[in-house]
Amino acid sequence: MDGSDSTISGLTPVQGLDLSGAWHLADCYMVYANGKVQRPWGRSASGYLIYAPEGHMCKSLNYPKADGSIACISYCGRYEVAGDRVRHLVSVSADINDVGTTEEQTITLTHGRLTLSATPAPAGGPGSIIYSVWDKAEATLPSTPL
Repeated sequence: MDGSDSTISGLTPVQGLDLSGAWHLADCYMVYANGKVQRPWGRSASGYLIYAPEGHMCKSLNYPKADGSIACISYCGRYEVAGDRVRHLVSVSADINDVGTTEEQTITLTHGRLTLSATPAPAGGPGSIIYSVWDKAEATLPSTPL
């Protein structure tokens, strides 16, 4: 697979909830089947999630690793919304193994706050849920000319 959008078949236009715009990461946490809550990246993660109205998206997250270095999760592609679900169809990724995959999550959108949840959480095991909470990013102009 070359990662181009032409390799994704059956793609439908964006429908349902309007996620258009830029979103800034506010929180990320995992709830295990036993009710335990954990923040896999502490409160130091930062990131953006951008949805274009014509169906393209980009997600980029940075978080500190235990050794003091910074890790990055980054991918782009198309997206589709169906009911309370969003599917990210990954065309380009910092992790080549993610190219051609689909990430599907449940949407909760309330007062400018977007919560995406997936179960099971990638590292949480059966019955776990991971939540990423995003606030609508406000448009600001640079304070100095470019």
